[in-house]
Amino acid sequence: MGLWNLSESQFHRKIAPAEGKAIIKAGYKRGITIFDTAYSYGDAESLLSSAMREIGADDYRVISKVMPVPTMRRKAEATLRRLGRDYVDILLIHWPTEKESLYRSLKELEGLLHEGKAKAIGVSNFPIGLLRRTMQDFPISFHERPLSLIWTKGWEEEKGLGVKTLAYAPLGMGVLSGHYAGEDARKTLASLSSPYIAELMAELDGDAATALSWVYGENPYGVISGFSTVSDLSILDRIAEIPEDRRKRLSALARLIDSTTDADNIFAHDWKGR
Repeated sequence: MGLWNLSESQFHRKIAPAEGKAIIKAGYKRGITIFDTAYSYGDAESLLSSAMREIGADDYRVISKVMPVPTMRRKAEATLRRLGRDYVDILLIHWPTEKESLYRSLKELEGLLHEGKAKAIGVSNFPIGLLRRTMQDFPISFHERPLSLIWTKGWEEEKGLGVKTLAYAPLGMGVLSGHYAGEDARKTLASLSSPYIAELMAELDGDAATALSWVYGENPYGVISGFSTVSDLSILDRIAEIPEDRRKRLSALARLIDSTTDADNIFAHDWKGR
């Protein structure tokens, strides 16, 4: 379960604390035991810790993310305090940065691993070339990245790197949910200018479960889904294998959408050459 929607963002409605804790508890009760958060998600880490204490759960795992140096270690240690833990299961660098700072950040991340403050380390939102170079020099086990029918860029190459991919935004930041009306910051996402978006939407016809099932069918190490209400969790009951002919049509449309943008991140950020 992703907890980004417990933070302030122009890309989604913020979930109120009490509602957020109810979603976390409902998710745990139906078997979700891995939660994805970040220092920059504000109160999300504290709310996760509080929700788990209230139901007496201690068998859950945490993925968290921190921005690069110079404040990286301080933020990582603040994350541990918020969570009430001595370590996080997976600690990631949240976003790339310029080369010198990135190297120092990776060294710091490696230090946190050796100190036992993280059980495993990785990166997030790295374009494929930068991910490949990073893995050559550091013990990177995980990469958290967007993966959906509106964003597959670099995915085929990533499959061959041996990294454990954590796929977030499997519904394309909710664009594929069937409820997005194009009225908020999501309209700036890199893929939405593609002429093939309309064809994809017609193929899905509001069927969010098929869009989510497509991501599961790609077999990343994990799929990170966010939920705005407790009832939204019911989509997990509708994940199913997609008939091969339809899967091929959807995959072909995803490739066409990717081909029409030069951006290397769903948010239209550009890290090429870093």
